[in-house]
Amino acid sequence: MNAVPVEDKAENLRRQLVKELVADGALTSDGWRAAFAEVPRHVFVPVFYRQAPGDQSAVDANTPDEWLEGVYRDQLLVVSPDVKSSSTVPSLMAVMLEALDPADGHRTLEIGTGTGYNAALLCHRLGDSHVASVDIAADLVQAAGENLAGLGYRPMLGIGDGADGWVGGALYDRIIATCAPNRVPQAWIDQTRAGGRIVTPIATGIAVIDFDADHRGTGRFLPGPAFFMPLRPAPTPADLGSQITEILSAVATARSTELDESFWFDSDFRFVQALAVPGLRFLTKLADSGIAIFTLPDGSWARIDQGTVSQGGPQKVWDLLEIAHQQWVELGRPSRERFSLAIRPEAQEVRLGGTDASWQLPELA
Repeated sequence: MNAVPVEDKAENLRRQLVKELVADGALTSDGWRAAFAEVPRHVFVPVFYRQAPGDQSAVDANTPDEWLEGVYRDQLLVVSPDVKSSSTVPSLMAVMLEALDPADGHRTLEIGTGTGYNAALLCHRLGDSHVASVDIAADLVQAAGENLAGLGYRPMLGIGDGADGWVGGALYDRIIATCAPNRVPQAWIDQTRAGGRIVTPIATGIAVIDFDADHRGTGRFLPGPAFFMPLRPAPTPADLGSQITEILSAVATARSTELDESFWFDSDFRFVQALAVPGLRFLTKLADSGIAIFTLPDGSWARIDQGTVSQGGPQKVWDLLEIAHQQWVELGRPSRERFSLAIRPEAQEVRLGGTDASWQLPELA
């Protein structure tokens, strides 16, 4: 029996993916359904890397069935061996694009070009003359540009710090980010038209923010979680092993705690945690001892060991987490869609509906 040609198999898998996205409610409009059905994701993901324990090997056209089935599955794909670049889960992309809700002719800026797949979807929906995309990684922009051009799309592509937006194409009716800032950068606000909209990850959620003529924004959060790479990632320690050894050997007073590392896997609390203790990193959990280590960019750390915690550095990390968790419990364990976002010149504030609870977003890291 002859093998099914790659393009035919890709088209079949793509249309099956669209059916799944529609059935799940991620795709709801004709324009985005057509874009996902016709834009080939595999062009932008010529290789991805397995993420199974002990197996980070490459998957590409040398194993075409596994490659295409992986590309057209609703999953995040790591597309660089150092895990510094990925292709977002298609259902999350669809939800964000539906929330962006652009009209024909709307100028749109994407922050974070990445593989170029999202830019291709925008070009299909709006026409490439209405799309700009910027990324700090020149190699990603070059590769994305080549793949976009191969499909006939030539949006405006820029290389630069996403926090600065892209003034060359401003003003924009819509801005969408595929990386997570601490707060909405002022440049994005300045480059958005009155009546425009920004869709961006904030604090492990997706914020949808509409702006008035005075550049004041009112936003809401979509229900689902969104764990994107930071707009400005914290530098990885040059010697992670030495950092772990130093924290393990540090002398610090231990006390009992009822909170353990499992909070990291509670999606709803992670939203409040990101607001209350921004920049927190789950550094490791040691397999032999079960000790878990959390850090902050300022050097603060917490060491969790079977119901006890030790802390060091400028801030008491675990104290802050316990306070945030207790507040979240007392508020009724709210999920993301109950929160709103107000953008004002003096502050950016997240609020919980029906309560006085609020959190100020920090300055850009």
